[in-house]
Amino acid sequence: MSEYPVALIIACTLVTLSYMALKIQHMRLFEHYEQIATPILTGAACILLMQQPLPAEFGVVDLRYLPIVMAGLRYGLTTALLSTLLPVAYSGWTADLWFFQALQNLVVPAVLSSLFHQSSYKKGSRIPYSSGLKISFLLLVTQAVIHAALHPDLNIRESAPLVFMFLVSAVCLSVLIGMCNDENEKWMMQRKLELQASQDLLTGLPNLRSFLDIAGRTLAHRRMAVFMIDIDNFKRYNDRWGHLQGDQLLREAGGLLRSSLHAQDYIARYGGEEFVLMSTETDPERLQAYAERLIARVSSHPFPHAGETPVTISMGMSIAEETGLDLQSLINEADQALYTSKNTGKNRCTAFVRKSYTSAEQQQQNAY
Repeated sequence: MSEYPVALIIACTLVTLSYMALKIQHMRLFEHYEQIATPILTGAACILLMQQPLPAEFGVVDLRYLPIVMAGLRYGLTTALLSTLLPVAYSGWTADLWFFQALQNLVVPAVLSSLFHQSSYKKGSRIPYSSGLKISFLLLVTQAVIHAALHPDLNIRESAPLVFMFLVSAVCLSVLIGMCNDENEKWMMQRKLELQASQDLLTGLPNLRSFLDIAGRTLAHRRMAVFMIDIDNFKRYNDRWGHLQGDQLLREAGGLLRSSLHAQDYIARYGGEEFVLMSTETDPERLQAYAERLIARVSSHPFPHAGETPVTISMGMSIAEETGLDLQSLINEADQALYTSKNTGKNRCTAFVRKSYTSAEQQQQNAY
């Protein structure tokens, strides 16, 4: 009976290791190298559990397979099989019959657990506890068959250790699934709060703070263009149809613009009825055609009350001539071009034109 507490100690060690791994997995650094780090952490946990092997009457398998099961359940077959590489290599170095043990202790659990994997688990969905029970039962059946083949004269009483290990396995998996679900909920809540901090609550678009961060980092490494976009006659629309309809117009116009962008472009709400757009296109003719397409898309959209109060947009654009320029200056130039569009008929796009000075004019400008 002294072997039973050993199994419980191993189970406690497993839970502790898994808790540490969950904390590490949600670190920013880990998220960038998740496909590499997950198999390494899982394999290392298996090796640590292998340092305290169970007696033969408990079956050839011990709890070293549970980290592999969690990897297969959460990430799928590929990650689970990659997670077996380190412990398989360690078995080949330290154990006899290592191939048989690796197949039974690691590869089979990896395959069985991956049968219950769903892609939504990796994105934070709750893993059902029933999956852990089913996997534990399948592993019990597998181990019972193997144990019976190795010990043909085994009686029912001597199979008690296998039943005990099934119970320990089921409890451990339930605890690990509960820990994983709880950590995922915390992680998703944190991401939700981070998203809200960078999102305009009315339109659902990124806010100006988010835009300045993304566009600033982009401008540091490549040329780009900035558009300022304004909904024409918004005050008139708002006054006539009410603030609720005005808010709905902002939401609908923002969604329409976002759905019409090039894949690599980025739009945010600037404030009021204004939006700001970053485009990685820098050819003036293509940018003008791009703007005209957005303008036509808005003017032809069936907004509420558009038949009585037409909805159009005006745009101003500025193109960065080189990388590393001041983003705020680029936005100010696009804003100046926007005012030109507003003052020359609206429902159009104007490009900002930088003045070229002669040497005398430049010296005069510098003097000021």
